[in-house]
Amino acid sequence: MDFTTSDHIRLNLRQYGSGQPVIMIHGFSGCQAIWTEQIRPFVNHGFQVITYDQRNHGASELDENLTEIDRLVTDLKEIVEQVCNEKPILIGHSMGAAVTYGMLEQNAHLLKGVIAIDESPKMIENTNWHYGFMHATRANYKEKMRQLPHIRQTLHGVTPECRKQVKAENQQFPFDWQANEELLYSHVRRDWRQFLIDTMLPVLMVTANQSPFFDGEYAKVMQAQNPEHLHRRAIDQTGHCVMAEQPAKFNQTAFEFISTLK
Repeated sequence: MDFTTSDHIRLNLRQYGSGQPVIMIHGFSGCQAIWTEQIRPFVNHGFQVITYDQRNHGASELDENLTEIDRLVTDLKEIVEQVCNEKPILIGHSMGAAVTYGMLEQNAHLLKGVIAIDESPKMIENTNWHYGFMHATRANYKEKMRQLPHIRQTLHGVTPECRKQVKAENQQFPFDWQANEELLYSHVRRDWRQFLIDTMLPVLMVTANQSPFFDGEYAKVMQAQNPEHLHRRAIDQTGHCVMAEQPAKFNQTAFEFISTLK
């Protein structure tokens, strides 16, 4: 189905199954096909799965004025309010996880829980924070970001079926890196740590032991500051795309966390 935002941008959105809604949000330059290995298992567990291509991604409409991640947060808020018949669980990967952090800032009351995959809540390092994206600093973060298209994100690759689906969507709807640089920089400059420290919503931070981007210790550091609501799980033998590289381990981890939500 198509979902139209308040500023009249058409998003390609798909729904599967029925039950407790789970919204899955892909990362920068990605598409909703990255969730291929989650759809059937989650539906079989009694969930309604909602995936969508964020604006400027996949089959969704191009917004030439998109420069801030806050607009992506607003898009998700509107989907939650208009598509879900009860509070959803969010699962976000990479920049999609940052979008879920943004929801914690102002819209946590709309949610049941959050799973954030391989995304530090602060991507630029300083003397007090050593868990940024490839140790990016204020001086070099743009240079680091420009390396992204040339870095292998996975450890051994995603599953064959996921690769097939993602490749087909990328061929039909190629992503324009240059046109979305300002969005990427906006994403990188944000610091979501305080909202995680203050949250009263259950949040699971899933880290990848072989992530090319992040030191998973960020989850341990954050959990120590809000142990009642922040949880963490490290998954081995996976790079950045945990849910597509180790789907069985990820799905089981997600189901175990969700079973604790009230």
